[in-house]
Amino acid sequence: MSSDTIKAIIFDMGGVFVQTTDKNPRSNLAKKYGLDDEALSLLVFQSETAQKATIGEIDENDHWKFIGDHFGVNPLELANFQEDFWGGDTLDEDLVRFTKTLKEKYKIGLLSNAWSGARALLTRKFGFLDLFDVSVFSAEVKMAKPDPKFYFWMLNKLNVKAQEALFVDDYIENITAAKELGFKTVHFKNTIGTINKISELIAIH
Repeated sequence: MSSDTIKAIIFDMGGVFVQTTDKNPRSNLAKKYGLDDEALSLLVFQSETAQKATIGEIDENDHWKFIGDHFGVNPLELANFQEDFWGGDTLDEDLVRFTKTLKEKYKIGLLSNAWSGARALLTRKFGFLDLFDVSVFSAEVKMAKPDPKFYFWMLNKLNVKAQEALFVDDYIENITAAKELGFKTVHFKNTIGTINKISELIAIH
């Protein structure tokens, strides 16, 4: 077995397994608060509290409290806000089925930049985390992509080298970081293309 034989396949979560397939709930929410979709997403995902929540410096609830205070909403309205914000998200069942076929030969990992409540939310809403040999959300270990330490954390847990791992993500900066560490990579743009590219790479290696 050569040193670049693929032994593990590591996936991102948001934008890969879980995708916003219906943009209407988030768009309607943005309009309700006088914003466009991009401005709302920037506030929720890129604000200072969002970034702190991503690396576990604050709890997810503290970030949502910031959002609630920003819009001047009460706790019930904030709960509805969260439901609407995630309302168009669905699990990519085709990718789940494909990944199940990989499990016999490969270790499967989930490496996700996400807040402290992600595991509970995904378990409640989709229940697919048992698909992975190792799953980790950035807030749980206080590291986030593209920090090399976060990638090495996963490699250590799966007991593989970067050269033996294939990494799949929808953000090019995370792909670039993985390439620099020696991973084989697939930049997720759509499900069919990703499945075909993974199949092609594992056939070669």
